[in-house]
Amino acid sequence: MPQLDQIAISYASQIVWLVGVLAIIYFGIARTMVPKVQGTIEARAKRVSDDLAAADKAHERADEIEEDYRQQMNEARSEAGTVTTEAKAKANADREQRVAAEDEKIAAKLAEAETALADARKAALAEIEGVAVDATQDIVTKVSGGSVSESEARSAVKEAMAHG
Repeated sequence: MPQLDQIAISYASQIVWLVGVLAIIYFGIARTMVPKVQGTIEARAKRVSDDLAAADKAHERADEIEEDYRQQMNEARSEAGTVTTEAKAKANADREQRVAAEDEKIAAKLAEAETALADARKAALAEIEGVAVDATQDIVTKVSGGSVSESEARSAVKEAMAHG
């Protein structure tokens, strides 16, 4: 059958052209497309590694900044503690000064009051002594009918007051 003979010839020719076209496509892609794709992959890999390196550097810098921040915060806390301690010491010293000044004022007023009290006591005792002398003279006159001089009555009252 002639139709079948033609199939082998026509298929052989088509197979040769198919292999030829596939070879051209394969080598064309291998020569043109593969280097571009490979270049893109390499560029992307480089960019990723550069980004990772930059991220590592940024992370290290952030750690340094955080350490500086912590150090500054510790210094600030220490300084605040020192300032607070100094302020407390100054406030205590000021308070002690004011208390000492007020103590002096109170001591002066107390001494003044004690002096006034002693003067009042002396005046009261002198008045009591005078009243007691008059009463002694009156009692002696009424009881015994005699009289006692003021100096005798005064000495008797002083003796009685001295012995309590």
